[in-house]
Amino acid sequence: MSIQESPSPAGRPRDPEVERSILTATQDLLIEHGYPGTTIAAVAARAHCGKSAIYRRWGTKAELVVAAVSDLQVAAEVPDTGDLRDDLLRAALHFAATDERSGPVLASLLSEIGRDRELYDVAYRLIGGPPVAAIETVIRRAIERGEVSPEAPVTLVAGIVPTAAFGSISLRKRSLEPQAVVDLVDRVLLPALRAAPPPSGT
Repeated sequence: MSIQESPSPAGRPRDPEVERSILTATQDLLIEHGYPGTTIAAVAARAHCGKSAIYRRWGTKAELVVAAVSDLQVAAEVPDTGDLRDDLLRAALHFAATDERSGPVLASLLSEIGRDRELYDVAYRLIGGPPVAAIETVIRRAIERGEVSPEAPVTLVAGIVPTAAFGSISLRKRSLEPQAVVDLVDRVLLPALRAAPPPSGT
């Protein structure tokens, strides 16, 4: 039976089952038809709800798609072990923590962000930005501890693993393998950070 929503009384919580149906339908359509084929009408039909139920939760298609992609992502955390390598590994391994379903869904999003500024802005704020910021925070803490020079190219280094990860998703529809992330940290990030001029006075 179709799930049809009528205007809810003030203060009444939204049905989580409807939201789950909408997000799952959006994910399925992204896998099957890509971003262009994932229309609000198609999502409503797949989720057996009215379009109004979608627009009450997400104002635009871009916001809906990003929510559906975010639903499959692991939340970014900022580790603080006091050891640069350990912290970099923990933060960077975020980009290997995806499953077989999330890869194709994210690939559909990445294929469109270069053509849709609104989609890019929402996707970066909710998906791309937080894990990159976590790596930047790890590096800046190492600078404060004196492990890394203040001259280190923080933004450039922090973007290396995300760039490789999103490239893998776009080309292979698969996330990076954990060992690939370890290799990037050990062979690229750490050498780049340690190659910067040492802090003055050391």
